[in-house]
Amino acid sequence: MSFNRLGKSVRRFGSVRQMSTASPYRVLQFHGDGVGPEIVGAAERVLEATGVKFDWVRMDMGYETYEKTGHVITEEHLQAMEEIKVIFKGPLTIPPGKNPYTELRGRKFTSGNQVLRKCFDLYANVRPAKLFPGLQSRFSDVDLLVVRENTEDVYTGEEKWVDDDTVEGVKRITRKASTRIAEKAFELATKHGRKRVTAVHKANVCKQADGFFLEICREVAKKYPEINFDEQLADSLLTKMVMDPSEWDVLLCPNLYGDMVSDLAAGIVGSLGLCPSGMYGTEYAVFEPCHGSAPDIAGKDISNPVSQVLSGAMLLRHLGEGKAAESIEAALEKVTVQGGNALTPDLGGTGTNTSMTDAIIKEL
Repeated sequence: MSFNRLGKSVRRFGSVRQMSTASPYRVLQFHGDGVGPEIVGAAERVLEATGVKFDWVRMDMGYETYEKTGHVITEEHLQAMEEIKVIFKGPLTIPPGKNPYTELRGRKFTSGNQVLRKCFDLYANVRPAKLFPGLQSRFSDVDLLVVRENTEDVYTGEEKWVDDDTVEGVKRITRKASTRIAEKAFELATKHGRKRVTAVHKANVCKQADGFFLEICREVAKKYPEINFDEQLADSLLTKMVMDPSEWDVLLCPNLYGDMVSDLAAGIVGSLGLCPSGMYGTEYAVFEPCHGSAPDIAGKDISNPVSQVLSGAMLLRHLGEGKAAESIEAALEKVTVQGGNALTPDLGGTGTNTSMTDAIIKEL
């Protein structure tokens, strides 16, 4: 459904932040590609089972949409986001070497996701990684929070050919972006009772860029004396996480290192399919799973819905529905110890997306 077809109803309700808690929360929904429709549908069922009311504004977006229409994302998507301000979306397919560039509002982007990050300044990518009971892991106590700067570093998409044998890419670190991501990490640590923030860097090699990031993190840390602050080289952090992940709490990262660290954290707790993701700006937010679109299992009803469901819990907290978010997480902890038909095959069970979703809703 296009934004134009939604017409007056979107404008009438406005943003979710303007609404009374007695009214449904208006949320923009993109089901994405591959398993996206299955896991978004599952998460929608769980969210509504909490008793919180939603008014979903559904639009197509993604690579499959590109193959049909020639566009991954359009001006209509941006207008809808400007009105509604929050997105709940599934994963997008971005095949290597086949990714179409997107041009919108006089700018060029490498993907639909980058359009959202750049146009709405979604500067903070927050990725929790928690070990749930009953699931296989080498470890027993993992509860990490990766806070990743989301707008710069080497992910700006600025690359150029110098000659036939050389490509150069930009690594950009700014005071503004580094300050606000550091503040976000300390604010989250304070809000959720966490005790330690670790700045991740390679200032021994990238002396100016990462050195600048580190300098700003130190300045921000002085404002939060109740939170322990330390620093860790990115490469040695990966080794230490594998040896003892319980040592770490909040990991504050520039864009590239945050991407790697969050994926490793997901592997430590069992799967990318267990980890949610939230992208935050000052006005806008997007919630999505950490994993890709898994087109090889799409339509088979065996996709793991947990990452999307937990992203839904992050959405609920963003809307001020903390108790509903906690109820989902508590229900999931009861489900993961059941095994069998309550879990999808990737988690060691014999169930389906549908049976696991049913199990979560039953525990709610």
